[in-house]
Amino acid sequence: MARLNLPPTKSSLLQVSSSLEFAEQGFELLEQKRQILVLELMSRLENAKRLQQESDRALTEAYKALRAAQMSSGSITLMQEAASVPVESDIKIGGHRVMGIDLPAVKARPAEMTASFGLTRTNLTSDEVIAKFHEVLKLLGELAEIESAVFRLAMELRKTQRRVNALEKVFLPEYRETIRYIRDTLEERERDELIIMKMIKQQRHN
Repeated sequence: MARLNLPPTKSSLLQVSSSLEFAEQGFELLEQKRQILVLELMSRLENAKRLQQESDRALTEAYKALRAAQMSSGSITLMQEAASVPVESDIKIGGHRVMGIDLPAVKARPAEMTASFGLTRTNLTSDEVIAKFHEVLKLLGELAEIESAVFRLAMELRKTQRRVNALEKVFLPEYRETIRYIRDTLEERERDELIIMKMIKQQRHN
């Protein structure tokens, strides 16, 4: 097994022992971080799957309503109505931190529909199209937020996993093997010195 290239001395033993203790603490913290990232990622993956399904459903219904409005009013009339209706959406992009990772927060809030949409400027099918696409916009904002969070969490999890593996399979074994080697060498020296001391005492008594 590989070990560090250090002289087998007591000072080296103290140095490597201190490094090993620090590395073990780092390993425990990284392992805790890895477990939390896995939980965070799994929970968001479930939500991402749900939002993707809801977004697909909402888009299908929105385009279905659009086709119905085209059949009812005609494409030209529908385009004129769309151009005349002042529709604004409020999209805000912020963020928050999880385990030191910046995650986005997307809030898409379509403008509230007023009664004038259905009573004076557009017909009921047009109002339904607006309502359906408002729902799509809100869902797509939520989906963009969670998919971006999933991507960033996955990247951080990959980096953390690499560090955990490096400590577990390379650094910690090297430190432990180096400590074992230095201790064995020091113990062997002590035995040799003890034997030499005994030999010297015997020679003096003779």
